[in-house]
Amino acid sequence: MRLTIDDAGKRMVVDVAEPRSVLDVLQEQRIDIHATCGGVGTCRRCQVLVRDDKGLSYRLACKTPVSDGMEVVVEAVGAIDVVQSGTTRAFPPDEGASGYGMAIDIGTTTLVAHLHDLASGERLATVGRSNPQIAFGSDVISRISASVDGKLDLMTTAVQDAMREMKAKLCKRARISPDDVTRVAIAGNTVMQHIAVGLPPDTIGVNPFTPLSLFGDEHVIEGLGTCRFARCIAGYVGGDIAAGMLAREIDAGGTRLFIDLGTNGEMALAANGRIACCATAAGPVFEGANVRFGMPASAGAISKVYFEDGKVKTQVLGDVEPVGLCGTGLIDAVALMVRLGIVDETGYLLDDDEVDDDFVSLVGCEDDRNVFYLTDDKSVYITQDDVRNLQLAKAAVCAGIYTLLDATGKDVSDIESLEIAGGFGAFLNLKSAAEIGLFPEELLPCASSVGNTSGEGATALLVSSAGRSREAEIVDKCDYLELSTSATFNSFYIEMMEFE
Repeated sequence: MRLTIDDAGKRMVVDVAEPRSVLDVLQEQRIDIHATCGGVGTCRRCQVLVRDDKGLSYRLACKTPVSDGMEVVVEAVGAIDVVQSGTTRAFPPDEGASGYGMAIDIGTTTLVAHLHDLASGERLATVGRSNPQIAFGSDVISRISASVDGKLDLMTTAVQDAMREMKAKLCKRARISPDDVTRVAIAGNTVMQHIAVGLPPDTIGVNPFTPLSLFGDEHVIEGLGTCRFARCIAGYVGGDIAAGMLAREIDAGGTRLFIDLGTNGEMALAANGRIACCATAAGPVFEGANVRFGMPASAGAISKVYFEDGKVKTQVLGDVEPVGLCGTGLIDAVALMVRLGIVDETGYLLDDDEVDDDFVSLVGCEDDRNVFYLTDDKSVYITQDDVRNLQLAKAAVCAGIYTLLDATGKDVSDIESLEIAGGFGAFLNLKSAAEIGLFPEELLPCASSVGNTSGEGATALLVSSAGRSREAEIVDKCDYLELSTSATFNSFYIEMMEFE
């Protein structure tokens, strides 16, 4: 069978030898496409334009079998805006160093790379893009499943190709030769680091969740050279957290809470001279997955929701018409629903005859389910399932915080700072997050967003031997708590479920 693919204007013809779905072929051809559910047909984000003997229509790539002569058009997954934190202490560059280096943050959803002058440590250029592994699912569990299903090599090639592409863009921007890039440092969660070097992450997906490597070593990647990988702490507390703690020098004194809000909700509490760490299975809802109109933080995504002059107002990325909402918009929306009494403390989205008369126009029914409208034309809305998915995620994160406090003998009032890392955290409305119970509301005065600390930590590992030594010191202080078997966590999880 012959399949013609139009990938953002670039056409190719592929011979398909056996019955395959369009998504299978796109994955094999390393074409970027969002398939956050891993190809089971639930996220509905892998839509492509298909022309065949049935006509021309949009269809789900994962549910569309290839037929001979079929043509498929894939919309481009664009570059992303990179959030700079500017919060890293200036680790001194290695004396006598020369040439250039690249620091890379491999996120589950996005990739960010920085180019540095190794002699001065100066940052020369930055690029970001979607992680092409999104074609295999939105979270690390789906990536592990893809590896188990024999797709590890495809995922490894995809991410290595993306890193080589970013290297070329960085060098072009800085007007240097790629041959002058002599050092690379990489930070990512444990699963991402495994896939980046071609190690199967399969054992991380089953109890006792033991990775094949905790890294802190070097690997050679074709086209990148020798790459130093950040140290990991456990299967679900990875090099991105170690790099973030390095960037923030989390062990510098006091009782400090550090959280990287993503699909795993990794967090660390520095107290009593040690660092207690854990990972909560928050799920991909913060990235816009498993949400009816959820999408990444890209053009058309509602990123902020507020109430003004008796109306719901929104802020849309890219200054275009809204087509969906990202995680920060979802948190704002649910916080508003709770504030207006449209969602009760149990998470139930009320019927229109149960809400205040002033807000009755904001709610309705779609597909026999209650919804909360975000746009005047009612094209984008929040469903009951969206509220429930966020409810599960926020309960997991907050329960993780209380479990760390319990393990260290500390109270919420003892925490001197709450630092929320990551691109998602950078745009998060902290007040909305506290209102829905993502973290204890008492921490709002000391809460701050600290940006892409994983990338900043990777930079420290890249340019500075002092940074590499401090990373080892910090990881040696870490005590990992496994929450999947913790009765304490389960008790807090149930308690944190309600909206108070």
